[in-house]
Amino acid sequence: MSRLPLVAALGIAAAAAAASVPLLAQGSSSAASAPPACSADTLPEADKAAMEQEYARRSREDGQAAAWGPRWSLIYVRTAPCDTTCVEDLARIAAVHIRLGRDQPRMRRIYIGPEPEPLAALDPMLAALPIGTPSYQAFADALVSAGVPPAEGGRLYVVDPHGNLVLSYPPRPDQEGLLKDLERLLDASRIG
Repeated sequence: MSRLPLVAALGIAAAAAAASVPLLAQGSSSAASAPPACSADTLPEADKAAMEQEYARRSREDGQAAAWGPRWSLIYVRTAPCDTTCVEDLARIAAVHIRLGRDQPRMRRIYIGPEPEPLAALDPMLAALPIGTPSYQAFADALVSAGVPPAEGGRLYVVDPHGNLVLSYPPRPDQEGLLKDLERLLDASRIG
């Protein structure tokens, strides 16, 4: 297993996410995002709408803050712009992620490639990062030294919460095989 400089790449993305969405006061907690104890039936209609909007905002912020905690990562790296094949690959990876069931929160999905913004807009659970940054170059160099370089057609990497490369798959991985591998890893792992 190779130690990847993934923490640096994710740190930049986390800082960008934090800059674009203000977090709740002094670190968000899931308890802070719980709806108020009063009954929604006793509130005027305008207050109900305001309460629902605030609850949705806090839930989004908590989800984004939690997304960068120590978790396993499914990282899809592509050196060419994302085309229909790429979008299909990401949808297949998302389907496997959903099928993890109770272990789904232990895993995050990340796309690293050119023009990531449209993909982030399509899938809010997908962290989409650009290539070409110094942290990406360090990440790509580590993948090359591990013998699994990023490919134009895309490549999927499974990275543990400590930043260790655990598995690598070519483009269009078998969904059943990927799911079995991830279930075994998560069952055996006490981290993330």
